[in-house]
Amino acid sequence: MPFRYLGVPIKAGRLTKKECNSITEKMVARIRSLGARKLSYAGRITLINSVLNTLYNYWATMFILPKGVIKRVEAICRNFLWDGSSDFHRVPTVSWEKVTCPKNEGGLGIKKAELWNIATVGKLVDWVYCKEDRLWIKWISQIYIRNQDWHDYIPPNDANWSWKNVCKVKEALKHGYDNAVWTANIKGYTIRSGYDCLRTSYPAQSWPSIVWNSWNIPKHSIITWLIMNDGMNVKQKLYKWGCCEDDLCCLCYRETETTEHLFLACEYSCRVSTEVERRIGMQFPTLSRLINGNKKKLQWRFLTAVLNAVYYSVWMQRNNARVNVMILRPEHVAKQVKELVVKRLKFKLGRNSDLDAMDWMRKIGM
Repeated sequence: MPFRYLGVPIKAGRLTKKECNSITEKMVARIRSLGARKLSYAGRITLINSVLNTLYNYWATMFILPKGVIKRVEAICRNFLWDGSSDFHRVPTVSWEKVTCPKNEGGLGIKKAELWNIATVGKLVDWVYCKEDRLWIKWISQIYIRNQDWHDYIPPNDANWSWKNVCKVKEALKHGYDNAVWTANIKGYTIRSGYDCLRTSYPAQSWPSIVWNSWNIPKHSIITWLIMNDGMNVKQKLYKWGCCEDDLCCLCYRETETTEHLFLACEYSCRVSTEVERRIGMQFPTLSRLINGNKKKLQWRFLTAVLNAVYYSVWMQRNNARVNVMILRPEHVAKQVKELVVKRLKFKLGRNSDLDAMDWMRKIGM
């Protein structure tokens, strides 16, 4: 003791940070092998949810991991999201608390490692509540619980460390049970419902359906999400941090470059919007118009993709102006926006488009 079984350490005492280092080592190795610096924000989010969290999740279903390991896991995910590496090189533009909110509450839907760990171990707690026909449940009932009520059970001081942790998780989830029945979900306890029960909930936002619409190009959606959360490094912020000589807009050089000015009031942005209107034959969409629109209509999906594409293109031209001191004419930007959105729409519709959709696409020159 300790020895490894199925890749995890088996021991009677407390798990140490050193014994869990293989989790973070695998995560760092995976980041280095993926060429992550070349990925967009959207690609990094996908890899965090599908690859990095999977490496951690395997251990989290069995043990309550040391807090040092939890902090390192979250630090790796945070650094990877904002900088494409496992080390800290860049200050996050949006707080991790906001990033870990669900998408309908304005976040990115990345899970908090500590709460997810508690929720996964909560499955063991639920098995004890339901008296599952498992060998370790029978053993626990005979050695520890005996004839006591599991809901009010308190472990003895000389109990095993792992068992004490299971009891701590039971106390954290205790308010979700009523007469040994998990009330937060009709179908019984699930890890997701346990996680939702543990986390702090925020009011649902009205704009996420516009940002996370599957008809949008993912890298466009991330830029819009950053705009909504005031996460863009506009010159107003950079000037306060001492990173530039002035705070004038890179596109018009007339007013202070704030998020609102750059995307809504800047002369260049307005010219791009006007040119897009001319090319698609429709009024340029606004957030308020899209929020109140019919989300099932093809036109709404098209306009949503247009809005996200315009925001993304304006931000790219702003960066080009700041780094290379050159920008494309609004006509060229509008042409690129329409081409990108049309390609996306054709990809999503495929060959199974109905006649109404085909007629509408012809009208806007698709």
